[in-house]
Amino acid sequence: MTFDAVVLAGGDARRLGGLDKATIEVGGISLLDRALDAVTGAREVIVVGPNRPTSKAVRWTSEVPVGGGPLRATIAGLELVTCDVVVVLAVDYPFVTLEVVAELVRGAKSHEGAALQDEGGSMHYVVGAYQVDALRSAVDAKSPSDASMRSLFGTLHIVAVRANRAAFDIDTPEDIERARSSVSDEG
Repeated sequence: MTFDAVVLAGGDARRLGGLDKATIEVGGISLLDRALDAVTGAREVIVVGPNRPTSKAVRWTSEVPVGGGPLRATIAGLELVTCDVVVVLAVDYPFVTLEVVAELVRGAKSHEGAALQDEGGSMHYVVGAYQVDALRSAVDAKSPSDASMRSLFGTLHIVAVRANRAAFDIDTPEDIERARSSVSDEG
């Protein structure tokens, strides 16, 4: 199934003291390049955030206002999508793989979307594949005052994809160390 990808690579990472998450390295690879590797099968990759060095072919854009959060970033990326399915991937999920993305895309084939679910049952909508028409309709119906990912994606018929390792995201310095330890334990 053909899909485009929107990689969310903005944000101010307050819990990381403003550190640029996209440039954090895990296993010697930046989080941006890890995310781009996971969406290698995309027809087009749109990165929402400041331009950063990468060897991958991407199209850059920004949300308005810059730093407006993951929902506005998703909407900004969605404006450039031309496929029927879009994979949305936040840059701070270092263990999302090609296989996880493929499973999400398969889930979106028969539903309005598929999103990552962790072992506690929480949905990670910033790691998902969605039918573009359904997502655009949900955005159009959205109240501008309600700016949460849950409020948007909660209106869609989404199937959960369980992948506990992939659901690990980096929000704190301790998370960075856990991710790096996990990668070094594999090698």
